[in-house]
Amino acid sequence: MKTARTVWKFLWKTSAVAGAFLVGSMAANQAGWSGAEMVVNSPGIVTVLFFSVGTVISLSAAMLIQRIAKPLLWVLAPFLLYSAIVLGAWDGIASDFDATRLEAIKHHSANAYALERMSERGRFLSCQDDRIELTQVANTVCSRASIEGQGEPAH
Repeated sequence: MKTARTVWKFLWKTSAVAGAFLVGSMAANQAGWSGAEMVVNSPGIVTVLFFSVGTVISLSAAMLIQRIAKPLLWVLAPFLLYSAIVLGAWDGIASDFDATRLEAIKHHSANAYALERMSERGRFLSCQDDRIELTQVANTVCSRASIEGQGEPAH
C-alpha cells in the first residue's frame, strides 16, 4: 500500500511539474513577445492583456514548481528567461511583430497566401528580405504591393 502511494505521489508531482514547465515557458514566450511590442510600438489593449496574462501564468507556474519541487527552479528560471527574451522578444522584433512573417523567416520561404495575410509592413519587409525565398505567385503579390504602395491602382 505504501509503495502504491509513493508511486502515485511521484506520478502526479512529475506530471504537474512537467505541465507547469511547458505552460510556463509558452506563457513566458508570449509575455516576451508582447513586452517587446509594448516597448517598440505603441501598445494596444490586446498587447497589454497578452503581456499581463503571460506574465501571470509564467509566474504562477514558477510558484507551483517552487511549492512542489523547489530544486527544479534552478532549471525553470533560466528557461523562462530564455523563453521570454530569446524566443519571445527576439522573434517579435525580428519579425516586426507579425507571426506570419516570423514563420516565413523560420522556413526561409513564403507563398502568396502567407504574404496576403501579413501586415503591410511585414509584406514589404518580406518582399525585400534576402533570407526569404518567394514563390512565383508570391513575387506577383510583391510586385502588386509595390505598385499599390506607389499610389497606383491594383490590376
